[in-house]
Amino acid sequence: MYLTPTSEVHLPPQLELLVSAALEGSPSLAQVDTVYSADSIEFCPLPGYEQYFTCGTYQLLDPVTGELAPAPGTAPSSGGDAPAPRVGRILLYALDGVAPVEKDRVETAAILDVKWSPSRPEISVADAKGALTRYALNGGRLQMVEKVAVADVDTLVLSLDHRPGSEEVITSLSSGELAHIVGGQVVERWAAHDFEPWITAWQGRDTVWSGGDDLALKRWDIRMPGTPTFVKRKGFDGGVTTIAPSPHNEHLLAVGSYDAHLRLFDARSPARPLLELEMPGGIWRTRWHPSQQRKGDILNACMHGGFAVARITEGAGEGEITHTFPGTLGYGADWCRLPPTEEGSLVATCSFYDHDMNVWRA
Repeated sequence: MYLTPTSEVHLPPQLELLVSAALEGSPSLAQVDTVYSADSIEFCPLPGYEQYFTCGTYQLLDPVTGELAPAPGTAPSSGGDAPAPRVGRILLYALDGVAPVEKDRVETAAILDVKWSPSRPEISVADAKGALTRYALNGGRLQMVEKVAVADVDTLVLSLDHRPGSEEVITSLSSGELAHIVGGQVVERWAAHDFEPWITAWQGRDTVWSGGDDLALKRWDIRMPGTPTFVKRKGFDGGVTTIAPSPHNEHLLAVGSYDAHLRLFDARSPARPLLELEMPGGIWRTRWHPSQQRKGDILNACMHGGFAVARITEGAGEGEITHTFPGTLGYGADWCRLPPTEEGSLVATCSFYDHDMNVWRA
């Protein structure tokens, strides 16, 4: 399995109505055909660069003709015999009002994750050939700075995250491992999950979280990797796919799963969630709103359920879905840091098999 679950998610009537309404309309402010299947999207968080965002793509090619392979009924495999060739592109956009203007594109191996550095205008890119590549934004173009061979070319780098206040990076690999990268070198690599660890994320300076297809959520101390400091194996009915520490509360953690539930945990006592909220589909990415004024709003890429914003009321243990946007297979979603209007903040989303990217307000 690559990115999508094979089991069908059954929704309660109220969520079915929300998803149905989203799929029927809600025209976007801008729409772009990314040509290749799109799976990652992220705005630059740095002041002066908020208009820039990247979209990463992952495309299968026909092994005989080299043409774009048709969308299969199931997602591509991370292993197996004679996989189809996989290619990707980094697409760099700048917003002109609400319209994305393509500034650059870079041909790459198939991309699984893209993250902006928290301290400088650079991106790190995780690809399907075991590499992590860093690009600097210079004059509206992307320039490659370094390429790190995290694993062999048959291993997928599934996700990445930057250490707060540092250029260190943590990555998760299709081999079940996590890898810690410092100064362009892999300094630690260890077995973390029995199956694909779809996600890893920093929380604070020394804590790393990971989640995988083994239905496990794990916490690690990066100073003593190899043995988790916490393991949660019960409570998830699907693989753990996304982990997002709150930028507003150092102890709050949002965790998404194929089982279509968004769970909030107190990282100090994570054995049981503070809140579980059913979403329109399996959750692939989760993004907290960057503004303190909207600290309870969480944007989610909900795969077959499109995209949804959940509003969490801290202290009350309550949550609700406030916005939904359509998408045939929603993988990427992020908030823009530009000043909002009365209608809300700008949001960018991307959908996989229909290679569809959109800009909305929420």
